[in-house]
Amino acid sequence: MTRIYRVYGRRLASRVELPEIHSCDGPPDWHFTTGRLEGDSFTWFDIWPTGNGKPWVRASRTLNGYRVRYERRAHFLIDRLSRTITCEPDDCPAPMMRHFLLDQVLPLTFSLDAVVLHASSAAIGGGFAAFIGPGGAGKSTLALALGRAGYAIGSDDGLLLDGDSRLATPSYPTVRVWHDSATTVAGRRPMNHTALPTAKRHYRDGFTYATDAAPLRRLYVLDPEAAPSVRLESMPPREVTIALVEQSYRLALDDRGALARQLDELARLAREVPAWRVSSPRRLERWKELADAVVDHAEATAASGVA
Repeated sequence: MTRIYRVYGRRLASRVELPEIHSCDGPPDWHFTTGRLEGDSFTWFDIWPTGNGKPWVRASRTLNGYRVRYERRAHFLIDRLSRTITCEPDDCPAPMMRHFLLDQVLPLTFSLDAVVLHASSAAIGGGFAAFIGPGGAGKSTLALALGRAGYAIGSDDGLLLDGDSRLATPSYPTVRVWHDSATTVAGRRPMNHTALPTAKRHYRDGFTYATDAAPLRRLYVLDPEAAPSVRLESMPPREVTIALVEQSYRLALDDRGALARQLDELARLAREVPAWRVSSPRRLERWKELADAVVDHAEATAASGVA
């Protein structure tokens, strides 16, 4: 049975059930299915290597798009002409395939035409506040903390930006955090409460999620190093640009022209959207202190006319 889901502002028709997303109406923009892949590939290049340098996620160009390969797990074929994504699983359980699709392949696909930040976000101070930083910096935990405080969550892993208008498009209504963050911050049972302790906990019901695009008003770069107290410091555009480059999805790594255009776009974003570096004690039991500090700062800067 094919259903239509809304993801990153696009309507995705899928015969594979995506239980973390609400169904919607309207003609599909993209189609997702499973099957055998066809089409020649060119030179493979790494997207995300493992910590020891071995290939993990690789891609290669095809005549109409790209092929993305998860080593010994699954292949995805992205056809920009027919606007389809096809998966051929090797040894890939359904939950893992959904994670690959929703949190990696789709943002990589949309990065071919727009900027997609590896960011969590929440609606605060008249628009979206986006939180970026390296893995483990606490992006999803902060989004969950703000959701518990009553603010609408915009994204967990990916935030799509719509060109010159600087409109940020929410991803889909779920936040995923590790067990320690879930136990300390969420305050409720996760959707996948029967999952293994090593699996991330998923939250949707009981939180408010943004559904419409809104201006990106401010950026917060989360420092992974612990600090004595919560501190927010304004960042110059050059440092912001570097942080945005590090925390953006990019599929067309074999296209120098596309990379140059994205760099120009990120540099412009860094000039136009104010950004602050956030240092904190990085203690989960102090989640409310961090969330309150971000809210107070976002509302104060909005009242003073910043962004």
